Amino acid sequence: MIPAFLAALATPLAAPQVAAAPTPPPVSANSEAPRLAAARRMIALFNLDDTLDRIYVQLSPVMAKAVIGILADDERAKPAMTTIMSRENGSERFVAIMSQELMTEMRSHYPELKERAAKQYAAAFTLDELTALTAFYSSGPGAKALRLMPELQRQMALEGQEIGRTAGSEAGKRAFERAAREILDIKPKPKA
Repeated sequence: MIPAFLAALATPLAAPQVAAAPTPPPVSANSEAPRLAAARRMIALFNLDDTLDRIYVQLSPVMAKAVIGILADDERAKPAMTTIMSRENGSERFVAIMSQELMTEMRSHYPELKERAAKQYAAAFTLDELTALTAFYSSGPGAKALRLMPELQRQMALEGQEIGRTAGSEAGKRAFERAAREILDIKPKPKA
């Protein structure tokens, strides 16, 4: 038997009724259709699936914990959540399961994300600009930039984490000092 909260979560929402699209205007060289096609060609060079995987692999545990928090507060889900969390390593295992399911679900939306990205590029650039960008990313330096970008981004993320730890430590000390003065009314000791 499926717990009530799972049945409720699995129930699809009714799709809204959409009116028939109007007949599109004739296509000109700089109309949306050629720009969108050019943007799609450029997006294809980006290997966006791998980029999105790197992003969501890091975000999925955070997202999983947020979803689990929402479920834990849902009266329909509370009994099942209590049971799951009471099992040995239940919390960690459920976070792992939810993370895997979120990754699977997000991957199913990659085509939609790529199409949305193409629309953003098509809106931001002219056909000539998109053609030039595609030519650049297909060229030696552009192809090299696309090939090296993931590693450069990974390295920058590590650098950011290191700087973040230092900044967090320093900010934490100052925040406690200020909280002592401003909230607890503790006067600093005079320096000797």
